[in-house]
Amino acid sequence: MSSEKVDYPQLTGFEGVYLEDSFVLGVTASPGRLALDVELVLTARHPAYRPPAPGEQNCYARAGIEFPDVRSLTWTGQGTPPAVDAAGETDYGGIDALYWNGSAFHIEGDWGSIDVVSGAPRISWS
Repeated sequence: MSSEKVDYPQLTGFEGVYLEDSFVLGVTASPGRLALDVELVLTARHPAYRPPAPGEQNCYARAGIEFPDVRSLTWTGQGTPPAVDAAGETDYGGIDALYWNGSAFHIEGDWGSIDVVSGAPRISWS
């Protein structure tokens, strides 16, 4: 029996965020855990949404995306050097995809492609 690919907006807690225009500031893989430090784009559907600040394209909020209880992780395509933004922060680009298929999650961007078998990812707000 094959599982169907399901995109991130259907994950609990990911309602009202738009990953494709968000910025990855860091990726940390350690035994049992995968974490991304991000500037998330909030859509008007998100309870913390506010109109974009002057000079900003979107409403951004600093957050973390954590994949708990990692049982398996494969990270390919590493090596693209990060950019440094005007504030001096490291920027690894956006999140081009986050979906799951059965028990595995797939996440990708300029920083590489990660396949991870874990608990459901969750967002923590800074």
